[in-house]
Amino acid sequence: MTNKSDFIWHNFDTISKEELYDVLSLRQRVFIIEQDCLYEDLDYSDQDASHLLLYKDNKLIGYSRVFPPGIKYDAASIGRIVTDSDYREKGYGRSITQESIRFLRNNFPGSDITISAQYRLVNFYEDLGFKREGNVYLEDNIDHIKMTLEANK
Repeated sequence: MTNKSDFIWHNFDTISKEELYDVLSLRQRVFIIEQDCLYEDLDYSDQDASHLLLYKDNKLIGYSRVFPPGIKYDAASIGRIVTDSDYREKGYGRSITQESIRFLRNNFPGSDITISAQYRLVNFYEDLGFKREGNVYLEDNIDHIKMTLEANK
């Protein structure tokens, strides 16, 4: 398992071209090619996000983007949580999500945290304290559900 020093935070103005290319490549490989889902990943939201990059041996193996309250939802939010296929089932996805939660808790301590979770990952997010809200819905032809982690949890 990596240690915390492998996490790198950036906003859109500080991420390098190489890091951004790594991020877009990973998101494309997983969300578009692996999941066979044609959707517009470049949604002009990256400019409003903080970006968490997880490198191991100079390879980007994980990523998430987080938003302050009022951008994607009324609450702070996490999106595009992704782990390279070669590094799954090793706890990296949990570490990325926990680091994203920590960042949002430190920067927006009174805010809930909302995600649009792929429904197949509900148990993963429930184990981290998120609670389901509403019904399952289709987002980019994949079942999703809104989930929220309350500010005091």
